[in-house]
Amino acid sequence: MTKTTGQETSWWEALWRYSLFEAADSAWSLIVVSTYFGAYLQAVLRRPGAEFGWSVAAASLVVALASPILGAAADEGGRRQPYLRVAVAAVALFTAAIGFTHTSWVALSCFMLGYIAANAALTFFTAMLPAVSNERNVYAITGMTVSLGYVGGFICLTLFARLALTDAEAGRVFLPMAATYVAFAMPAMFLSPDFLARAGCRFDLRAPYRRLRGTISEARRYRYLLRFLIGDFLYENAVASVITVMGLYSRNVMGFSASELKSVFGPAIVVAALSAWGLFGPLTKSIGPKRAVLLVLCIWIALFATTILVRPQATLVIGPMRIGSKALFTFAVAPLAGLGLAGVWSTSRVLLVALSPIEKSGEFWGLYNLSGRTASVLGDVTWSLILTVLGEGILGYHVAIVALAAYVLAGAGFILSLPDVRPSSENFIAGTTGRSSTGPHT
Repeated sequence: MTKTTGQETSWWEALWRYSLFEAADSAWSLIVVSTYFGAYLQAVLRRPGAEFGWSVAAASLVVALASPILGAAADEGGRRQPYLRVAVAAVALFTAAIGFTHTSWVALSCFMLGYIAANAALTFFTAMLPAVSNERNVYAITGMTVSLGYVGGFICLTLFARLALTDAEAGRVFLPMAATYVAFAMPAMFLSPDFLARAGCRFDLRAPYRRLRGTISEARRYRYLLRFLIGDFLYENAVASVITVMGLYSRNVMGFSASELKSVFGPAIVVAALSAWGLFGPLTKSIGPKRAVLLVLCIWIALFATTILVRPQATLVIGPMRIGSKALFTFAVAPLAGLGLAGVWSTSRVLLVALSPIEKSGEFWGLYNLSGRTASVLGDVTWSLILTVLGEGILGYHVAIVALAAYVLAGAGFILSLPDVRPSSENFIAGTTGRSSTGPHT
């Protein structure tokens, strides 16, 4: 097995050497996926919103199929950083290229390739967590990492909104987003603690496939891990879809323009950043990752119910004050979305760490990404199909929201069946120095 020296990383070192990458990933997702590519496709290239959903679903399918193999390849070689560097370069290249496209199929191709590369980069990044943290600080480092991601997203959204004051100017943001992504990713690519390279390891295309077969067998043996992955698959149908559909819903149903979306996403991001570090880190440590995940899923059900209640022409009268639908959406729906998103990433990652053996961390993080991306395929296909059949009006979107809520409830059922397992020293490199780690056989 590969390992680092076992020296503990301080939170400050982890923040700038590791966690800063999350700012790159979250900013890319918020700027490209949730805000500007959909606007660019509709306002500049004159294509329907459902076409965007189908492209996300297709790209997510590729990511789902590739993620376990990528994780197995990282475990085979030991280090994650070389793979991370290649993925980051691809994200930057294809993201920058979007702004120079003039036909929809080229733009969609660049978007899909960038989306695939961004998710591959996230797989390698998250698989480095056992090298960065230990059983004492994993809660704080995970919460801090998710929080920093939202801070980076908020900064980029605020700055880039000045570049694209109208939907027709959406193409201006892709080149600066590519440069920003690389800047945020740079420390993790070169300075973060990482697994050591395996001695005598040679590049072999067949090795990751052999390890993957073993991983699938291991996942069956670790029965609680398999239940977690199924539950994660179900509730991430909703989580991944909200990231994609929130921008479309805000524009097509609530009437926000792309330049106004910063007022929608702003409260959501602020709540997400504060809660990821200040709330969900301590909460997960206190009540355990299983109960924390279930609490977050309750927040998601509340989010869906509130979204349906806040209709486009709704008003709330409090004495002499009348609050319109856009304000209600901004200060009621958006913060709940931020709370739910921050909670999912902060709690699910800790639960996965507790269930994963250290020597196969890359592979199981790959399976986790397989779960999330396959969920994204099903979730995006679900709402895209509903919008295609019912139209991109309020009825279509509300039916899609009910469908996503059903996925969350089904996922909660699987999480309920898990034990109250918590991370131990055997789940981290620092705790396995000088001995073989097998992880908790759950």
